[in-house]
Amino acid sequence: MSNPENETHNSSPQSSQEINALIKISQSIISTLDYQEILQIISDGMAELLGIESAAIYLLQNGTDLYLGATTPALDKNMPDFLRRAKVDEHPHIVKPIQQKSPHVVEDTSLAQLSEAERAVIEIRNLKSLLYFPFVQKGDVLGVLILGTCNQTLKFSEHQISLGQTVANQLAVSIHNALLVDDLKKYKNHLEDLVQEKTNSLDTAIEELMAANEDLFEKNEIINNQNEELKTALQNLKDAQSQLIQSEKMASLGTLTAGVAHEINNPLNFLTGASLGLENYLEKEAHKDDEELKLLVESIQTGVERISNIVRGLNQFSRYNPDFNEECQISTILENCLIMMNNQIKDKITVEKDFSTGLKTMGNVGKIHQLFMNLLLNSVHAIDNEGKITIKTFPRGEKFAVIEIEDSGSGIDANIIHKITDPFFTTKAPGKGTGLGLSISYNIIKEHKGQLKFESEPGKGTKVQVLLPLR
Repeated sequence: MSNPENETHNSSPQSSQEINALIKISQSIISTLDYQEILQIISDGMAELLGIESAAIYLLQNGTDLYLGATTPALDKNMPDFLRRAKVDEHPHIVKPIQQKSPHVVEDTSLAQLSEAERAVIEIRNLKSLLYFPFVQKGDVLGVLILGTCNQTLKFSEHQISLGQTVANQLAVSIHNALLVDDLKKYKNHLEDLVQEKTNSLDTAIEELMAANEDLFEKNEIINNQNEELKTALQNLKDAQSQLIQSEKMASLGTLTAGVAHEINNPLNFLTGASLGLENYLEKEAHKDDEELKLLVESIQTGVERISNIVRGLNQFSRYNPDFNEECQISTILENCLIMMNNQIKDKITVEKDFSTGLKTMGNVGKIHQLFMNLLLNSVHAIDNEGKITIKTFPRGEKFAVIEIEDSGSGIDANIIHKITDPFFTTKAPGKGTGLGLSISYNIIKEHKGQLKFESEPGKGTKVQVLLPLR
């Protein structure tokens, strides 16, 4: 009979419970910009994700101090601030994940070497086994998440540890952004205090100006200039807040895509240089007529050219521009998307293209890439084995460009087709999709003042029609 004290806490890497917990964390974080609330959401969400009773988030300050930001169960809101603070060197088991930037495990606290401060915390919360995850953002550790069991000791699985650290790294972005928002709030409060202080000063100045009529014009000019400066500062604050919200939504995807493109470029440059050097080498008399070597060089150059096309497509997809003032070449963007999806299409799906040349729309190149990528991915996922996707572009009068994407996939029932652009609605199996693709695509089309239409029949496929204003 197994000993429950040493049981491994198992969970499937892609269980619906994990996915639901991740979605719940993401939705909760997106719904607020309050720093303290985000820390509590992360603490509660990570405890739920890994099925652990207790959690705590310690934030690193000045490299030497720890601040207890949130716990699960939650802290008393009236807890004095000084009780939340501690020194890093008093908690050796927190020092390890900070220095190593990797998870740290204490399987049994009764057998572990603990400092006096650590022993006090463990006895208060009756902790048995502990998991430490550092929040790492751009190489810096923002703090440490500690998850602990209270009922029994547990041997944590590699999946739990890997999943926990992966999610902690992603949530580090939210913590970093929440810190920025918190700083902005403090800055805003400072500005409001400054406005009040300036207002009081201006009231005094006005009284003095009334007593000194000869300086009235000069003093009024100073007041007007100060008010303009304050208005400009407040407007800059609002702009910064809007940019931060947009940055938080796209940070993970943009950083990941741009990073992949950058990392591919480095070995690609080596391949290109080696290919050119090999080509020059073959021009020498001794190898001039070696057809087999020439064929190999041409194969290398073909591969390098395909990789270059993929990198260009990734760069277009991940570019960030908040404006909608770019000229978007529709056929070029569709070709970029097909290049990036080649591994999902080849040997399975035939793609037929009928592009009308010269169709352009004014908007955001990155978002148009995202729009077509989402629609094409839906068509690919609708085809189980082999099938066909037909892509057509043509003008409709002088006002609209029409983009039609038709697949031979499974199709959509008439009683749910009206729901497919709703957020989180999906017909895919658990773990296969979030239900956000078409919702995001619909919003992108609205932002570009376009239209979206669907025609579908179960077992026969789906046709999607996008109308975008012609440039």
